[in-house]
Order: sequence, then structure tokens, then C-alpha cells
Amino acid sequence: MRLNLRAHEEEYIGFSTIIWAIIGLVFSGLCSLNFTPTEAATPISNADLDLIARSCPDLESLNLNAHRSRIELDEEPQGVEPPDVTDAGLCAISICCRKLKNISLRRRKGVGDVGAIELAKHAKGLSSLDLSWCSKVTDRAVGAFCALSSLMALCLRGCPFVTDSGLACLANGPLSRSLRVLDVSECDQITDLGVCLLRHIPLLEELSLADCGPMITDVGGIAIASIVSLQSLDLSWLINLSDATLIALARNCRNMVEINVTGCELVTGVGILSYSNHPALKILVLASCYGVSANDVERMMLASPSLRYVGLDKSLRGWMPSSLKLEAFSEEK
Repeated sequence: MRLNLRAHEEEYIGFSTIIWAIIGLVFSGLCSLNFTPTEAATPISNADLDLIARSCPDLESLNLNAHRSRIELDEEPQGVEPPDVTDAGLCAISICCRKLKNISLRRRKGVGDVGAIELAKHAKGLSSLDLSWCSKVTDRAVGAFCALSSLMALCLRGCPFVTDSGLACLANGPLSRSLRVLDVSECDQITDLGVCLLRHIPLLEELSLADCGPMITDVGGIAIASIVSLQSLDLSWLINLSDATLIALARNCRNMVEINVTGCELVTGVGILSYSNHPALKILVLASCYGVSANDVERMMLASPSLRYVGLDKSLRGWMPSSLKLEAFSEEK
């Protein structure tokens, strides 16, 4: 059974004492809870989570994403935590709801290592975990995840304290044999050292390293080209990646369906043309790749029958032949 909750301000009066009581009485067999507060809603609290945990022990899916924008997060006073879910609430869920398979906690600034480690300890069947922009999560929590042999998707986007040490844990534990999707975009302490270790995750299909900073170079890019199972790769704004990475990926990753090199300023037509006659590539995003010309794109498209979408800057689109414009941009991602 699934339950979606959208709480408006006038509906939220007595929410904890009434609605959760109803959940406890009526939805004791609840397996999926998607809580979607509007901007005016009273924040969900640790007490709410404690009641959910005790009332719904069979819960398998929980979406607690916060919907604050990044601007709002940046403008919050330093040292002042707004009312929010914290490790205490996550611990309550972890201890009582041991059948959890999917949990999403995006932008929950109060969640850190203590709650994440408790989750890894009790939710042994976890298959999907999203901790994007949970800024207190560090390598300690990532180290706990490495023992989860059922985890298939892990999102750590915007977790600034995740480093090469965290990636080493992922690559060397039981998790390395189950992980299919990994997002560490905006984790700007990651370097080539950590990226090279990802080749020990042999079944990885989707990887995002977008905006991880200048310490990822072709050394790391060429290393991940050895992950032949890769199907989707986001390398956006890795300014020290060049054609060497693209050539290695095109040669080795023959199942690659989508690749994004937005903002990779060292990429030129040489790297793009390495995807000519690629058997699987359908989506290629080249925005802000100033070393790529319209002629390069045209030649690559004419030699790539599987290609369905090419993302370009408007300035470059204007130089494309009209027939190729239609072919390249008529299908949306």
C-alpha cells in the first residue's frame, strides 16, 4: 500500500496528533510513504518520524526530500539549524523499519553520519539511498554503506565531505558487487586517486562526476573507461578532461547510451569523432565545449546512426545544416 501526503498550512493543524494516529490505526501495513510538503507546510519533525516508525514497521519506501532551493540553503544563518529531521528521526526509522528498500533524504541538513550509519546497520535489504545535499554526511557513513550487498543506487550529490577515502570504501566492500548507479557530483574533494578506484565496481551502469572540480583529469577519465558496463556518464564541468578520456571511453564502453561533457573546455572534434559508428550512443551533450565545431558535430552525426539527441549551444546550432538540426534536436531527452 502507498500513501502520498501533501500538506498545506491550513491542513497541517494537528497533523502530528491526528494524521499519524490515523496512519497507525488504518495503515499499519503501509509499505510506501511519500511526504511532499508545500512551502507553507510545517516541517516534519523527529517526533513524526518516531510515530511513523512505530506505526508502520513494514515500511519499504520512504521519500522525505526537502524542497528548499539551493539559494534558500545558502542563505540560512550559519550555526542556526531550522526545525528539521535529524539523525534522531532517521535512527528511529532505521531501528523499527528494517524492511526499508528505498529511502530519499535530499536536502535534509540535519541528517549526518550517525543516522546514516544506523540505517546501514539495520536496513540490510536497502536497494536505493539518496542523501543528496545532506551536508553532514562524510566518509564515515560511506564506509558503513560498503557492507550493504543489496544496495544498487547511491546518490551523494553535493556532500562536501565525501572524498577519495569514501570512494575507496565503495570500491573494496561487498557493495562493489551490487552497485549499478552512483552519483557523487559536486563532491569537490574527489580526485583522480578516488576515481581510479571506481574501476573495481564492475557492474556500474550510471555514474555522475559532474562538477567535482579540477582534481579529476584524464588519469581518472581513462581509468573509468575500463568499466565496460557503463551506459550513462556525466562528466560536466570537469575542466581538465580532454579528448584522451573520450577516446578511451568510445573504444572500451560499447554499451554507452548517454554521455554529458558540458563545460569540458579541452574537448575538441578529435574526441567527439571517436564516437563515429558507436553502436549504442543515443544522447551526447556538448554545451560549452568551445573546441568543438559545427563541422565536427556534422561529421560525427552522419557516421552515428544510433544517435538521437545532441545538446549544443545556440550559437553552434545556427551553423548546422537544416536537415541535421531536425535530426539532432527533434527528440527530447
